[in-house]
Amino acid sequence: MEDVVGRIDRTAELNFPAPSSRGGLTAATAACALAIVDHSRLRRECLRLALVQHSPQWQVGDFGGAAELARSIAQGETVDLVLICAATAEHVDLVEIEAIRDALPDTPLVVVAENASAQRARQILNAGARGFLPASLSLKVLMGAVELVLAGDVYVPSLLDSAPQPLGAWKGEDRGEPWSELTRRQRDVLALISHGKSNKLIADALTMSESTVKAHVKQIIKRLRVSNRTQAALLATGHGPFPPPVLNGGHADGDMIAK
Repeated sequence: MEDVVGRIDRTAELNFPAPSSRGGLTAATAACALAIVDHSRLRRECLRLALVQHSPQWQVGDFGGAAELARSIAQGETVDLVLICAATAEHVDLVEIEAIRDALPDTPLVVVAENASAQRARQILNAGARGFLPASLSLKVLMGAVELVLAGDVYVPSLLDSAPQPLGAWKGEDRGEPWSELTRRQRDVLALISHGKSNKLIADALTMSESTVKAHVKQIIKRLRVSNRTQAALLATGHGPFPPPVLNGGHADGDMIAK
């Protein structure tokens, strides 16, 4: 078998038995392109083989880092799901997650790593991951979680089920300020929304594409548990059950960009 590193393998035919027909999620996730990002070549190659064995129709590439993936995307590769892998959750670079989310705002991203801390798992999800998959999962459960995310859902590990202040817990009642749910970049976007800026003006101000802005706005609305950007702006300017977030040393009605 050809050694394929740093690009999506769309041609290799691996001689694995075909998976049983399960309908539903399997049909929805057929012929997808997956990218594994991991500094460990051994881990990413083992996961790549497991993924292809599970679903031979999946096209899987492995990359040594976010920069390597970005170069592949710049050359025209398309990706339906990114898997970031690390030895432990503490080794996962949250900045790398945000960089990939900025480059691929419409592509779901999941993290695979060992973890015993609900707080760290929550930080990873808050950074933009659509799922956190503990390395303690069985291979069967991990594959099911990947299919779930490919089908448009979010995978939250059971360790968050009984943890205090779970992800997205705020629904308008008094459960603490919701701003901790937002990444730094999402706070930047929210600050500009609170000043009535359009997506185009926000994109110009933050040097990103309009599609990236739209993805951030969608996440802001979801994480603040509001219905639209107007309600998000009202919260950000203090017209809600919480004081406004601190942005760039002031509130959202002052200087706008978070540092």
